[in-house]
Amino acid sequence: MCKLSEERPDSPLAKPWPDPAVIDRVLFSRVEIAAACQRLAGQINALYAGVTEGTFTVVGLLTGCFMFYSDLVRNLTVPHTADFIACSSYGLDTVSAGNVQIKKDTNTSLAGKHVLLVDEMCDSGQTMASLVQLMRDRGALSVRSCVMFDKHTRRASDLSPDLVGLVCPDEFVVGYGMDWANRFRSLPDVCVVRREAYAGK
Repeated sequence: MCKLSEERPDSPLAKPWPDPAVIDRVLFSRVEIAAACQRLAGQINALYAGVTEGTFTVVGLLTGCFMFYSDLVRNLTVPHTADFIACSSYGLDTVSAGNVQIKKDTNTSLAGKHVLLVDEMCDSGQTMASLVQLMRDRGALSVRSCVMFDKHTRRASDLSPDLVGLVCPDEFVVGYGMDWANRFRSLPDVCVVRREAYAGK
């Protein structure tokens, strides 16, 4: 059971919240996540020392990144602008800029800028790899990827994220931005979903 330190209201879909019939255990606590986030921010501050606000953009990949992105940028001391992109993969085996369907594009041009792509999780890596190529095709000066969780056992591309917070085992996880049909996304810890809750569904 996922034990949270704060009382939460009952979910309209199940109670108690989080549902112990669905949530098995905490995999990464909010304390571990916060420490990893601060470490990543320190690495980014060192990598981008000397940049100007007009030449460095941190792009969050919606929707799952929202908690990680917020925590990360608040720990950055280097000047930067914030932007977001939302996309889905066409599911093709190839990695290319044409393999992503843009649902929400960045608000500003990334040409001539250093770009840091931020996502909460990298598993197959195909969407992230395609976005990296897209940003390069659009004239970005450099493109790096940063993820809080790396589920490398499911990798289906040659992408290796440049910055990784924590290595995630091959488990179905929710919380800290990650959801199951829009449920559990706002849990402050990353929790494992019981296999019996989704097996055969």
